[in-house]
Amino acid sequence: MAYHRNNWRQVVNKAAPFIPGGDMLVDAVNVVQGISDSVGLGRLQYVQGGHPVVELPWQPPGPPPDPQRVEAVVRQTWDVLFADERQYGARSLLDQVGNLLTPLPPTELDMVVRRFGTQGLERWESLTHVEDEHGEPAYDWRRQQELFGWLLRTVSPYGAMLIGTGMSCSQPDYDAACSGCQCGDHGWVLPEGPFAQVDGAYVTENWQWVPGSTEAMSWQDMEQGSFGDCWLLTSMQAVLQANPQHAPRHFRQEANGTVTVTLYDEGSPVALTLVPDLPYGHGKLWGAKGHSEDARYAETWPGFFEKAAARFHGTYHDIVHGGPPSDALTLITGRVGQKLDLNSPWIIQEIADRKSRGQALVATTVAAPNADPGDPAEIAGGRLVQNHAYFVKDVDPAGGRICLGNPWGDIATRKLWECWLTLQEVGHHLVQIDAVDTW
Repeated sequence: MAYHRNNWRQVVNKAAPFIPGGDMLVDAVNVVQGISDSVGLGRLQYVQGGHPVVELPWQPPGPPPDPQRVEAVVRQTWDVLFADERQYGARSLLDQVGNLLTPLPPTELDMVVRRFGTQGLERWESLTHVEDEHGEPAYDWRRQQELFGWLLRTVSPYGAMLIGTGMSCSQPDYDAACSGCQCGDHGWVLPEGPFAQVDGAYVTENWQWVPGSTEAMSWQDMEQGSFGDCWLLTSMQAVLQANPQHAPRHFRQEANGTVTVTLYDEGSPVALTLVPDLPYGHGKLWGAKGHSEDARYAETWPGFFEKAAARFHGTYHDIVHGGPPSDALTLITGRVGQKLDLNSPWIIQEIADRKSRGQALVATTVAAPNADPGDPAEIAGGRLVQNHAYFVKDVDPAGGRICLGNPWGDIATRKLWECWLTLQEVGHHLVQIDAVDTW
């Protein structure tokens, strides 16, 4: 692993030469760490090429189940699900299923979902896609999300994972794109790391002290990972730096372990509830995460935000090939952003004014001459990367400079983690800056 907040092994190794008997202490730490690592790795719920479906502890709300009622509802809903949609209409069948299941307490709904299995869940999902005589699906996208969200929030962790496997539209798919190799070492994992965590400071692998989060979910926690969605992740960094209260209002971990993320569609909030597994491959979390790639320690809220955006757009592929940061800022806040005039001689002062008013700002770099747009070619003397999105981290109006922060996180070198640009460099190295209100 790279490092994590409780990296006491690194601390011991660093301090050992200055402590009497330090070598013995290092040996003891290595033994303990080796044992804990092997136990932790063996305990991870990881499925290569698929999704984990495992029993986890769950304390259901409401009364205990009535097996007889469950059996009766299963028979009725099964008959409805597999009725001829051409004769009765898919929308009518879906509504009948909803009328049968909605009154059930969580324990009974969970039992019904288990009895359905993947066959019943796949049929249930397929009905939402059946088109009517006007070419419209039985349930529009919003109605689908309401259906998936209600189910995922209500059932047991096992039931939620079963829904994620059987109702494929409840989860986005991903293509690892391992530089053209077909390694087959990719799938999904239930991470053990915390959803969110407040910390004071942490140490990079190069022994640099970095300010930590003062909020449970903070911009400091973001590391981009292996998907090329900088436009999305750094926009969230910008929003959380400008308004730390945004995350608590838009992220929620449910009692059964699922996660609900609220995004915005044309200004209207859409709550997306997610199965709590994340893309995994080559022994690490593949997408966005906190300060470590290790699934046992990494904060997971960045990965769930990324997963929610992928589900909103369709798949991870759709956000990898992404869009402009202005779209991401609107997706996150529900507000339409504004583009700044990079040729303005007062651009630094305008950025300072906008940041003081709680606006989030995201900058996009130019393409390097004669470079492939997909390559991370360095510009600005190696301080920036071409065709990359950064959030405007700080501004120095007196000195005429702005500081850009990189969503690659501190696993990248400090040189690429942040970069100060003068007024002249802003116009030379940036192609646009987008701003949006966050309060």
